[in-house]
Amino acid sequence: MTSPIIPTITRNISSQELSKVLEAKENKFELFYFNLNTHGATSSALLAYDDAEWKMIHSDDWFGEDKPLTKFGTLPILYENSADDKHVVEIAEALNIELYLAHKFNLLGDNIFEESQILGYYSNSRALMHRQEDAYFTRSQFRKEEYDKFVDEKLKQCIRTHEKALKENGNNGTLCRQQDIKTAVAIDQLLNKLYVFKGYEDVTELINKEVTHNLWKVRETVLEKKSYRKWLDSEEFKATAAETQSYFDIEYNQL
Repeated sequence: MTSPIIPTITRNISSQELSKVLEAKENKFELFYFNLNTHGATSSALLAYDDAEWKMIHSDDWFGEDKPLTKFGTLPILYENSADDKHVVEIAEALNIELYLAHKFNLLGDNIFEESQILGYYSNSRALMHRQEDAYFTRSQFRKEEYDKFVDEKLKQCIRTHEKALKENGNNGTLCRQQDIKTAVAIDQLLNKLYVFKGYEDVTELINKEVTHNLWKVRETVLEKKSYRKWLDSEEFKATAAETQSYFDIEYNQL
C-alpha cells in the first residue's frame, strides 16, 4: 500500500515529456525530509530564496512504511509537481537536489566556466559542513583533538580561500547565488545559528564582520532576500531548528 505522505510519481511518459514538465516555471515542490534542519537545509534555503511554491513533508513511519517506497532509502527527496497536478517528478539525494534547484533557478552562472568555478567553491563549503558534523560527533575522548583538526586543517583554509576569491571579485558580497546560499547556510551552521554545536563557540572569533568582512557580506546579502528571511523567521523553521537541537544533544551525549 502506498503511503499517503509520498506522492504518486509519474512513470508512464517518456523522459523527454518529463523534461518538459520540469522546464515549467510555475511548478510546485514538496521537500521530503526528517523534521531536522541538517542535510535538507540547503535545499530548503534554495526553495525559500527563489520564493518557490513549496512545503516540507515529514514521515510518521519512516523505517516501517516510507523508507522501502523511496528510490534509495534515503532522504531528502524533492517532489516537483506540475501546476495542473497531473505529473510528479522525484529528485533524490541532497547533492543532486541542490544542484538541480540551482540549475532550475538559474544560479549557476552564465557559462560553463562560471559554473565550474561556482561548483568548486560549492563543493568546498559542502565538505566543510560535513567535516564539522564528523568532528562534532566524534567520541568524547577524541572531540577536542578532532575539533582542533577541523579548525586548523579545514575551516581556516576554507576561510582563506573564500575571502581571497571574494576580494578578487571586488568585495561586492557575492560569488554567485548558488554558492552564496550554500555559504550563508554553512556560516549559520558554524556560528550556531541553525542549532548549537557544543564546544564550537570559539568559531565566532574566526568568522565575524570584522575578521572575515567579505564572507560576512555574502551572508548579509543572502539575508536581504525577503523570501529567505521570511523562511528563517517562520515558526516552521524555528520549530525544526529546536527539534534539530534536541536531536543533536541526545546524539552528542551518547557518544
